[in-house]
Amino acid sequence: MSSPPSDAPRAATEDAVFAAALAAVRKGVNPFAAQVAAVGTAEESLLGGVPEFAEAQLQELLDVIGTYRDGRPATQVFPVLGERGAGKTHLFYSLRNELKQLAGERGEETLLVVVDRLSPGMDATDYLLWQIANHFLAQKGEGGRMLNVIAGRLTARLLGEALRQLAPHQKAELVPSGGFFSSLGFGASKVQARIDAVDDVARQCDAKHPTAAQVRSAVEGAGVKPETANDVVARHLDRTESNDVVGWLRKELYKRLARVALLGDREPFEELHMGGFDDARANVKNAGNLGRRMLETWLELLAVLGVPVVIAFDQLEDYVNAPDKEQERLNRKFFTDATAKFINELRSVCLLVFANETFWIDLINAAEPFVKERLTQPFTLPGRPARAHLRMPDSVPPELIEKVVQRRLRLKFPDLDLTGLPPTFPFDAGAVKQLARERTIRTLLRGLAKRYDEIVYPLPVKPGAPTPPLVVSPPNFRKRLEDLWREKVAAAARYLESEVTVGAAFIPEVQNALGGWLQALHQNQLTGAGPWHRVELVTDTALGAYGYLSVVRTEGRNAPGVGVAAWLGQRRGLPQDLRQRLEFFDANPCPIRTLVMLRAEGEAVLSGAETKRVFDAARGRKRDVRVQAYEPRHLHALLAFTPWQQTATEELKAAAETDPTAGQVFRDYLADLSKELLGWVDQWRLPREGGGAKGAKS
Repeated sequence: MSSPPSDAPRAATEDAVFAAALAAVRKGVNPFAAQVAAVGTAEESLLGGVPEFAEAQLQELLDVIGTYRDGRPATQVFPVLGERGAGKTHLFYSLRNELKQLAGERGEETLLVVVDRLSPGMDATDYLLWQIANHFLAQKGEGGRMLNVIAGRLTARLLGEALRQLAPHQKAELVPSGGFFSSLGFGASKVQARIDAVDDVARQCDAKHPTAAQVRSAVEGAGVKPETANDVVARHLDRTESNDVVGWLRKELYKRLARVALLGDREPFEELHMGGFDDARANVKNAGNLGRRMLETWLELLAVLGVPVVIAFDQLEDYVNAPDKEQERLNRKFFTDATAKFINELRSVCLLVFANETFWIDLINAAEPFVKERLTQPFTLPGRPARAHLRMPDSVPPELIEKVVQRRLRLKFPDLDLTGLPPTFPFDAGAVKQLARERTIRTLLRGLAKRYDEIVYPLPVKPGAPTPPLVVSPPNFRKRLEDLWREKVAAAARYLESEVTVGAAFIPEVQNALGGWLQALHQNQLTGAGPWHRVELVTDTALGAYGYLSVVRTEGRNAPGVGVAAWLGQRRGLPQDLRQRLEFFDANPCPIRTLVMLRAEGEAVLSGAETKRVFDAARGRKRDVRVQAYEPRHLHALLAFTPWQQTATEELKAAAETDPTAGQVFRDYLADLSKELLGWVDQWRLPREGGGAKGAKS
């Protein structure tokens, strides 16, 4: 076996150490093979990355978000541009990690909404509302934690204000007679002790970043019942808020957050976000678009509490690219129009867009002037000139290459003893100097991966024979796609387990994911037993979370198709939920001839007498209504698909450079991955046994 190439001879002892280290790493995997940052590998990406590479860009992004924490600047787009492989996704992971640390160490919270996919046809502002609502409705994970943070800080503010406005005798009345304060004196002294205790609660409410637990502890420590404190907050809101639509929504949201903080009661909060407007005044019910107004109320509250709302689009090109050029044109227009709508209609939202620079320029140039002006508005930071975007570094200096080598090697070989080895082991200084010409992190890693294999797995050479050219076999792209799928499914399972409550507020996210998978199949002409003429997301914002429907047009581009609707919930199916789904049959024009509702327990969801009556009545009117049972693995796969597709598409571009069959391999794997979903659609497109399939009104 030939010895590894080197710039300079090494001493015998150095050769022995070097050879031993080579033997050790030869048993492992190439630490430079992973060249695309992905959702399932975010932690590894951070551990094996070099934050110094984009340190300036990271600090600028933190400064941008800081302006939204300290004040209320206008909604604006902040593009982060660079070549493919420049490290934009890694920068995004670093930013997200830094924001988590700021929340944990300083209490500086940020509501970060990461857009996996924004389906054409989805109302952009409605999408944001459901992202916020679903985040806070989760009873676990980051969403559950942050709901308690928001509820605690708001309640402390409201309770402190309310207590300070009470007369002395009203403060004294909050503390029941008897108990601890009965031993503090007689007559006036007892009353004063109660007043002092209540004043102390108000002072504790002024603490920086008070938690819900601290507010409850202060209340109980003063001898005030949490229920009494909650009533104080409610009466304060009744006195100070108006009875118009804005005042009513603010009052109801704040009251229910106070119940979360003081009583640990989440149910009224959840009901409000699932259309709980039955008790509203007539002027509120008739105002229209209450979802939009609720979003504005949330954005106002978060701004008051100094919690920036950040919407992030990572790898923007993956949101809009499509095999079909007309679909891609529509996707691009939808994105630019939706982003301009965010800017026009929402207050104090920070929009971060990570994109390929050439792609972004083409996107902006194709936009209408009104949209273009809003997406290219320059921004300023103290002490820096105005700019229209941030740019990733366009070169990798040698000192950073050395750090990349060291960190990647330590990540994959944590037990490897590096004593006596050169700092760039297994590479020599010449290789590092040569790779310093690379413009992006990804091309650097590609070069390191190739050189690593040459050094660690050299080809055998016969004595006296010329060194044969290195032949690098194309990697097993199919296996890479399979590995990616397993990563994404596992990440989705963890997300559902730790962060999400699978209820009605989660429906928009599921419909968005389902629409993405169906669109991908349509674009790749994988449509099962027959062609699909169109796949679309039909929305009706008046129906709240139930106003989302994925439609596969199997009989014609505009003919009623198969509508697929998630019917999620932890409790028994309610007749009102079903009625809202059935309203799509009454739309004009009617988008569906068949309505399939996805429910974990299948038709057992119809166990309630009234729900069953509504279902049977719909079928009695010759409407093809079905309930499809699903398993947890189906939901895991659904949420995994878009992250998988985004990463796999990026991997496909790289694989196609050396493997002309990569495109077909991708399509074949997508077909295998989708067999069950395609089988379901084939089944749904057929008439239901024993029933009609009329989509028209009857």
